[in-house]
Amino acid sequence: MTVLYFVRHGETDYSGKIISGNLPGIHLNNRGKQQSAGITKYFESTALQAIYCSPLERAIETASPLAEQKKLTLEKVPFLREIDFGDFQGKGEELAQSSLWQRFLINPAWVRFPNGETVKEAQKRVVEGINTLCAQFSSGEAILCVAHCEIIRLAVAYVLKMPLDAYMKITIDTGSISKIIWSETKRQVMFLNHIPGVSPDRIESK
Repeated sequence: MTVLYFVRHGETDYSGKIISGNLPGIHLNNRGKQQSAGITKYFESTALQAIYCSPLERAIETASPLAEQKKLTLEKVPFLREIDFGDFQGKGEELAQSSLWQRFLINPAWVRFPNGETVKEAQKRVVEGINTLCAQFSSGEAILCVAHCEIIRLAVAYVLKMPLDAYMKITIDTGSISKIIWSETKRQVMFLNHIPGVSPDRIESK
């Protein structure tokens, strides 16, 4: 069984304000850089066989210091990119007026974003991608994936066999670490949403 660490990228100036999705040019802010440093320190004494990340800048910037510390090549893999929110990317408060967005918040499973994808499609690509990665490593070896909130939620929901309409009940904060045991026959969540240096009662969703 492969030990899989999921890390959500650090905070940006747009976290919790707009749907960043797959928009390019969104970088970590100062707090996000501090979160990246905290993640790097957390894994200081942890043996990692490989580090993968979404090809978006905020994920690369979160993962790069750890890859440098571990002297590992940072592998950018498209299946870790965020859900394609299509025409909703870049939108913020105006989404409150969108009936499709309101439907997504209640019953997200079958919503297709205009010129984007469905939650089901996004879950399928991340699960297939993780299956392919984990098959390359021996039992007990650890890998780390830096991705985005919805993608990590969908992977966790798959492991927990949660219905897709309930996946948003999972909290994944910026700069957080989640640990999963993953193999073809067994998948188990070990812990979720740990933020290095922050006690659970002080975590605020971003």
